[in-house]
Amino acid sequence: MADNKTAIPTDEFGLPVSHYITNISGHKQYFKLGCEAAATRDWALYFGFDINEFEFQNRLPLSDNPEVGFVGSVNSKWGQAPPYAYGVHAAPVAQLLQEYGMPATAVKNYTLTFLKQQIANDRPVIVWVIGNVVGGVPFEYTAKDGQKVIVAAYEHVVIVTGYNETHIRYLNNDKFFEAPTDVFLNSWKVLGNMALIAGK
Repeated sequence: MADNKTAIPTDEFGLPVSHYITNISGHKQYFKLGCEAAATRDWALYFGFDINEFEFQNRLPLSDNPEVGFVGSVNSKWGQAPPYAYGVHAAPVAQLLQEYGMPATAVKNYTLTFLKQQIANDRPVIVWVIGNVVGGVPFEYTAKDGQKVIVAAYEHVVIVTGYNETHIRYLNNDKFFEAPTDVFLNSWKVLGNMALIAGK
C-alpha cells in the first residue's frame, strides 16, 4: 500500500523549511518595563508552569547590572539604558525560573540554526531584541560591580514561535508579527543574540 504522506521539505541542516507553533498565546504586559516577566509567564505556561507575572517581577533581584538583576523601576519610561531604568537580561530570568522548578537556560551568541531547531521541536524561544524587532545601537556599560555589559536603549523581549524561508514569526505581548529574517537578525544581534531556551 502506497504511503500518501508528503515529505516535508528540509534545509541543508535537515530542518523543515518552515514551522509554526500555534498553541501558544500572549497577553499585554502589565508593567511599563515588565516585558521579561510578562513574556516569561506566557512562555512558562506553554511548558506547563503557571507563574504569576507580578510575583515573578517582584522576585527578580535588583541591580544596576542587567546580567545580575533588574535595572531600575519597572514602572519607569521605556527607552533608557543603565544606570537608568532598563530591564533585565537572560541570566537572572533563567535563574529565577529554575527556582520555580522550570528548567531554563540563558544563552548568548545563539545562532539562527539553533533557534530554528528549537522551533522545529515545538519549543518557543524568548529572545532579546530592540523594540518591535527594529535596529539599535549597542554600547558598553560598566556596572558598579566592575563588569562590562553590552546594553542598548529600547531593550525588549519577544517569543519566537515560527519561521519560514524568508521570515521569523514572533509573539510581542498579545500580538503575532512576522519580520524578514535579516531584519530580525539585525535586531537580535544588538544584545549579542541573547535568548532563553527551555531545558538545560
